[in-house]
Amino acid sequence: MQMLQAGKHVVTEKPFCLTTAEADAMIELAAERQRTLTIYQCRRWDSDYLAIQRVLQQGLLGPAFHIETFIGSYSHPCDYWHSHEPISGGVFYDWGAHYLDWILNLVPDPVVSVRGVEHKRVWHDVTNADQSCVSLRFAGGQEASFIHSDIAAALKPKWYILCERGAIVGQWRYESVKSRRWSGDLIEDRLAPSEALPTLTAFIRDAGDRIHEQQLALPPMPQHAFHRNLANHLHQGEALAIPPEAARRNIVVMEAAKRSAERGGETMSVHC
Repeated sequence: MQMLQAGKHVVTEKPFCLTTAEADAMIELAAERQRTLTIYQCRRWDSDYLAIQRVLQQGLLGPAFHIETFIGSYSHPCDYWHSHEPISGGVFYDWGAHYLDWILNLVPDPVVSVRGVEHKRVWHDVTNADQSCVSLRFAGGQEASFIHSDIAAALKPKWYILCERGAIVGQWRYESVKSRRWSGDLIEDRLAPSEALPTLTAFIRDAGDRIHEQQLALPPMPQHAFHRNLANHLHQGEALAIPPEAARRNIVVMEAAKRSAERGGETMSVHC
């Protein structure tokens, strides 16, 4: 707000903010000062998301009506803003800022209800919940959910998408980075599942009701796509890839999920 008041264009980190009121105030001030306001939703250009987006846009599988997404493991949460609720806003605002952004872009219909559930069971030295789940229902009847867990001893797929004529499943890959010590001894570090792109498989129903499996090729991640778009917007008038109104939609959902969790998982009516 101070930078907008000073006449500067503004890029915020994700999440845009913590409340819808804050989002509205920033959007209104940016319009008043005729300044650019955008949000660094860098994972809009992740290869697996781009591949899923392309397949759904092609229509081969028909419209998606059920989406489940997951990230997690059984390990102590990260430090500072990742795990301290007064700074982070809560666990919904961490990976949820990316996963919910993906879901909301894959299903453009308005969200009509949100339900949030949190568990605090193991990691009592941090203030974020150990596990959170957000469930969405859309105006067209579609449903979606996102789970972020630090107490998941068995992992769900990253992506589980059901469409009218098929499905997409994204399975985590378990990879290791190998190097050598100065002595020549082998060092093998196992990556967290979130540090490797998943394997995507499409399940396609043909005219004879047979299901065919096809592994999806992942496109290369565009280099500096966000920053190129921002420069082109400022210098040539290109439309923003992440307009603040789109990021506001994420905040409406996350704020509603947080309120729902505080009320024991009560379903919250929204329209965004």
